[in-house]
Amino acid sequence: MTLKTRITISFVLLMAAVMLLVASVAHLAYVAMEQYIFGESMRNEAQWLALALQQGYALEVPPGRQLYDALSVPQALRNYPLGVHELDQPEPWHLLVFESNDQRYYLLQDSTYFEHLEPMVDAFMLLIVVLCIVSAFWIGRLTSARVIAPIKQLADAVEHQAQPLPFEQASDEMGQLARAFAAHKHTLEQFLQREQAFASDASHELRTPLAIIGGAAETIAHQLPTDSRLLGSAERIVRTTEEMQRQLSCLLLLSRAPETIAHTKVSLRPLVEECVTRARPWLGQKPVALHLDAPEEVTLHTNAELARSVIWNLLRNACQYTQQGQVRISLSASRLAIADTGPGLPPELNPHGAERFAPSVSQGGEGLGLSIVLRIAEHLGWQMQVDSSEHGCCFTLLMGHSSPALANTDAK
Repeated sequence: MTLKTRITISFVLLMAAVMLLVASVAHLAYVAMEQYIFGESMRNEAQWLALALQQGYALEVPPGRQLYDALSVPQALRNYPLGVHELDQPEPWHLLVFESNDQRYYLLQDSTYFEHLEPMVDAFMLLIVVLCIVSAFWIGRLTSARVIAPIKQLADAVEHQAQPLPFEQASDEMGQLARAFAAHKHTLEQFLQREQAFASDASHELRTPLAIIGGAAETIAHQLPTDSRLLGSAERIVRTTEEMQRQLSCLLLLSRAPETIAHTKVSLRPLVEECVTRARPWLGQKPVALHLDAPEEVTLHTNAELARSVIWNLLRNACQYTQQGQVRISLSASRLAIADTGPGLPPELNPHGAERFAPSVSQGGEGLGLSIVLRIAEHLGWQMQVDSSEHGCCFTLLMGHSSPALANTDAK
């Protein structure tokens, strides 16, 4: 329920409660006034009748009234005490019991007109209540619209990153809210700038030593005899430094806003085949078959480096942790699935959280963590689904659900 609706409902409920209270008081006041008018009128008339009886005048009772003495009074009225009484049956009457010359008299007055007037008064009050409630509804709508308008204006400004925010100089609650938003935004911008600066500095500072290590390892690998036991270690150093350089480039891109990353038309099948070739050394001598199902070419408008990083890290981990069975890559126009027959994700590892891929005992992992892979997929506008069990794990990249500004998939 929106704030505008809640304000309107509050107006309506408040007005309904007030008007029902007013209507109840008005009804009680009308009944009391009716009793008072009848009582005073009948007492004045009783004084005139008593005076006429004392002086022996012939009594002429006005129309709509009946006068009885103690002998002629009907049995139903005989037991009423002195005073004014209201009778409902058989017709609405008011009864005044008074005494004159030590004799009791009973004066009846027809109150049908007032009884018919009471429902009309009640209906009129009900109409007033309904009109007031309808008025409260529209007043609530207009008031809530005026109250919500600056909030919506501030929300739009925050959403579109306007500078400065409206109402920052206001001294009311909107000013406090705007200044709080501005301060929070400034804090986030500073944090983001520090994070981007750290990622950029770390990436640039690590490139030089990695290039030196990689060059030296490549030189050693070329100088070693083919039967040397150190050749495998040298080649692994070369392969690892190349991988680290790719990951640094990926992290550097990840530190930038998604809309600032360059996108080009990328053919996914050669990119996947490259990752498959790079992943085969991770299988070693394990009885694991690596299959690629890509019956058609897929062209995607994306960033090749980030797309390669996502596919490679998922494929590398599938090959690393699968001890037997198969690793299958399926590529179609809008999805890429990497399934394996490994042990699945550990129970304590949340695929949607910030955990890393669990390290292997026999092989050290230099891949990115699952949380960063998820961030890269979000940067590309992709969605990633994870289906894990004790019989294997399947990561599915939904590229067709990406934003049109980030991706456009065409099957050739």
